[in-house]
Amino acid sequence: MKTRRVLVPLLLVLLGLLLLAGCRMFRHRERPPFRRIRPPVAFEVLRDSPDVLVLDLRSRDEFLGDTGHIFRARNVPLERLTERLGEIEPFRDDTFLVYCRGNDTCGEKGMAILVSSGFENAMLVEGGIDGWIRAGFRTVLPEGPTGQSGAGSLPPPP
Repeated sequence: MKTRRVLVPLLLVLLGLLLLAGCRMFRHRERPPFRRIRPPVAFEVLRDSPDVLVLDLRSRDEFLGDTGHIFRARNVPLERLTERLGEIEPFRDDTFLVYCRGNDTCGEKGMAILVSSGFENAMLVEGGIDGWIRAGFRTVLPEGPTGQSGAGSLPPPP
């Protein structure tokens, strides 16, 4: 019985310490270096803020290729991003969207460059252009031989 009187308070103190340690770890955990958003959320951002910058980090050939690109996207290939940061300097404090091919490292590398250069409000579209298309959203397709844009060339519906 005497052991129980000592053991119960000791266990309660240990439990309290564990809870406090857990709270501190939760509070001090590191914030992700950048935000990721799903294609439907990106679509809502584009619909609500039509002037938002959309940055496509794929090569020029991919940007103009069969999958097309997001309406009003600006193509700055990842390989040239550091040398072309001046072009997007006016958007440094704005929220803007960034995407690449799909679930590759291109988007993450681009976001690392942007965040380290002070573009802290950029958001990476999860799944890139592949995720955008899988979610059912249209892309701007390159012009065909007759000068007509492809069927998916319309902007996303409001």
